[in-house]
Amino acid sequence: MRLFYYTVLAGASLLANAAAHDDPAKAHYLGNEGVMITHQQTKILFDAFYANSYGQYALVPDDISEAMMAGTTPYDGVDAIFVSHVHGDHFTAAPAIAYLRTHEGVHLYGSQQVYDAILSAGVTADDPLLARIHGVNLAPEDEAESFEVGALNIDVVAIPHAGNRPTIQNFAWRVTLDGDVTVMHLGDAGPVVPDFSRHLAHFKARKTHTAFPPYWFIGHEDGEMILEDIIGADQIVGVHVPKRAGGNGDDWRERAGGDLFTDPGETREINDR
Repeated sequence: MRLFYYTVLAGASLLANAAAHDDPAKAHYLGNEGVMITHQQTKILFDAFYANSYGQYALVPDDISEAMMAGTTPYDGVDAIFVSHVHGDHFTAAPAIAYLRTHEGVHLYGSQQVYDAILSAGVTADDPLLARIHGVNLAPEDEAESFEVGALNIDVVAIPHAGNRPTIQNFAWRVTLDGDVTVMHLGDAGPVVPDFSRHLAHFKARKTHTAFPPYWFIGHEDGEMILEDIIGADQIVGVHVPKRAGGNGDDWRERAGGDLFTDPGETREINDR
């Protein structure tokens, strides 16, 4: 499968893009499916606030959690949080609420179920915090929704959760930062071709530079076909890898035949050319 495609530019094009390459977009691994994307001064978080490892997935380490809450480099200046779905290894309302109360300029985007979970955690209907929490109510058969917020172009589509869990709203978020770098986070989507092919026009409407699927897509025949032929991302980095992979990432990547995030704190440059 394809992992990294590099385009060699020459002459004036190379000089024009030199500044961008001096400060490339990056993906910072937080734990499980938690990823921070940075591009120039724009930063977003995926599935960054959760409290349950279920005994097998990596939690966000305390030092990273504390740095995010404090807003220290490189976790300062976050613009938006995206949540794929409500499961304890992806989203817990309490730490997300605490973060939003501390960082008053940050908005959170998730499903209606995410919104309801925040209400159930004690945020009242008249709380001004709700103005920064955006719940999208989509079913797998619904068309994708798109909107622009500041430096972000945001697209979202519902893809069923792996393992036949139809009551869970699982979202694939595609976000373009500064009109330049586009990333996609698939949550816990299953590698089921019809679930993606019904939204083929959506996936083809914008080029994805880097996609973050759950690791079970990599090396799976249908998963590979979805990543290559439907999503068509230039770069794939698998997430949701069991915590026992920590410290053994090279072995896991070799066995998988593709790139994986295995150790919180890892980074990848995003190929946007």
